[in-house]
Amino acid sequence: LGPLAGAAVGFLSVWLIENIRARYPISREYRALYGVGTVLVAYVAGEAVGGSGFLAVFFAGAVIVKTDYDLCDCFLEYGEVTAEMAMLLAFILFGALLSTTISTVPLVPALVFAALVLFVARPVAIGVVLRKVVVSKRARMFIGWFGPQGLSSLLFGLLVVLQGVPGAERLLAITGIVVVASVVLHGVSATPLIAAYGRAMAKETLPEEREATATGLFGGVHEQAPRVTVAELAAALAGPDPPIVLDVRTRSSSGRGETGIPGSIRVPPDDVAEWATEQPPGRPIVAYCT
Repeated sequence: LGPLAGAAVGFLSVWLIENIRARYPISREYRALYGVGTVLVAYVAGEAVGGSGFLAVFFAGAVIVKTDYDLCDCFLEYGEVTAEMAMLLAFILFGALLSTTISTVPLVPALVFAALVLFVARPVAIGVVLRKVVVSKRARMFIGWFGPQGLSSLLFGLLVVLQGVPGAERLLAITGIVVVASVVLHGVSATPLIAAYGRAMAKETLPEEREATATGLFGGVHEQAPRVTVAELAAALAGPDPPIVLDVRTRSSSGRGETGIPGSIRVPPDDVAEWATEQPPGRPIVAYCT
């Protein structure tokens, strides 16, 4: 019931904001605050019907992303900073809580369990999830090592405590040890592994770079854009209404010193969709890569 309640709140929030915007102008700042209110209402709705408030919020967000991109975009601008601050505050509060419970479990067995989770269970689980995703082996290993992070584990552990499950505090303490180990290991390894992955992307075009959008990673994008020949492009550039020429080569291709088309605009492949939304309509665009 939680997901259904969240989806209903998402649809209702989009319908309401669209009707209000049709009559009165609303600044982006207030639309962002509206998104925060939608999150709170979705959580309360999910809990009110006896479901999960977290799942309700997730499904409300999914509905908004699909039906009202502008509201989602406004919320991202405000929400990223707010989410970071809330996450840091949550870690501080959980740290204070765990400091009183973490000593109730044997340390060595808990560390062995943390090693199994970080080095075996989580990479295997993420590997299963990514089995049909179009990414390189390097990216698969990178994602398997770094994500997802530990805050969600602490939240789920706290939910178990709030439900009064026997042994819940012991489980939360073990979860805390796993999260602390994750923070230490991932913090130490982040800089060298990110640098190594960046060097790999600079040397070759990885499969994940060839996909136009994040959704393209999950099965690929099959739509084919109309193509133009070199002669057709030259004629169009010499005409009265020349097209905008985009250089959308990957970093590995553009970094080889190859000559580009004079007057072209360099836009990374991942940023093309956002760049297009900022352009005036009507002017033709030609994108090229190698």
